[in-house]
Formats: sequence, C-alpha cells, structure tokens
Amino acid sequence: MRRHRSALMLSTALLVAAPAQQAQATAFEKAKFVFHLGVAYYAFNTWVWRPYREYRFQTGAPGQRANIVKAGVALAFAAYQVNSAIKMTRNTQDPFLQKIGSLLPGYQKSLTQVGNSLKNGRFDERGIQNLNRSTTRLLESAQSQGQVIRPVAVPIPGL
Repeated sequence: MRRHRSALMLSTALLVAAPAQQAQATAFEKAKFVFHLGVAYYAFNTWVWRPYREYRFQTGAPGQRANIVKAGVALAFAAYQVNSAIKMTRNTQDPFLQKIGSLLPGYQKSLTQVGNSLKNGRFDERGIQNLNRSTTRLLESAQSQGQVIRPVAVPIPGL
C-alpha cells in the first residue's frame, strides 16, 4: 500500500511539474533560436545591405550581376535559418519565443521573395529597403524582450 501511494504521489508531482518545465524555453533553446536569427542577420547584413549601401547593385557597378546573385543566395540561406527558428517556436509556451516567432513567417516570406528576385538577377531596391526595415523591427523587438541578436559569421556555401 505504501509503495502504491508513493508511486501515485510521484506520478502526480511529475504531471504537475512537466507543464511548468515546458512553459519556459531552456537557455539552450533560446541560444539556438538567437543563433539562427544571428546567422540570418549576418547573411543579410554582409551580402545584401552593405553592398546595397555601397551601390554595388547599381547599373555600371563593377561585378554588379555577381553581387546581385550573391545577395540572392545569401537571402535564400537567411530564409532557411529563419525557417529553422520558426520550427523552434511552433510548440513553445515561452513568451519571448512566441513574440519573436510571430514576426518570423512574414519576415521569411519577404526574405524568400526578395532573394528569388535577386537570384534571378533582378535588382529590387524597394524590397531590400523593406527587408531592412523588417530586420530592424525584428532586432528591436528582440532587444526589448531582453535578447540581443548579434550577427553570427558562418560560411555560406557558394559565397
């Protein structure tokens, strides 16, 4: 009888504690989430935003076509990283991951659209500017939640 009661109390404690443990993301999950977004930010900032500000996409710029295609590949890579972050937010109850995760599907769609345009050699100035605004909004939202997203330098295949 005593064993049965101990087992019942243990299983009850585990049932009560399990949802509480799952409600908050672990430090590792948040670090992995921020890592994916940092890699995406690095790809955007290094291969798209910086060359755009340096007028490397303009007609007559040296290596214009190559720079545009590289930017498209970088945005495809960034979209992949954002998709990985979206997958992490699907079943979480963590307020930070939910808040930032709610911004990601639209951001990923923008990355993909502008990236496809650039990969095909078409320069989309308005798309790049809107993407920069979305990136800034995402970074500011994360910072207001106490998580700073910094660029994470990783090698991008083909670049």
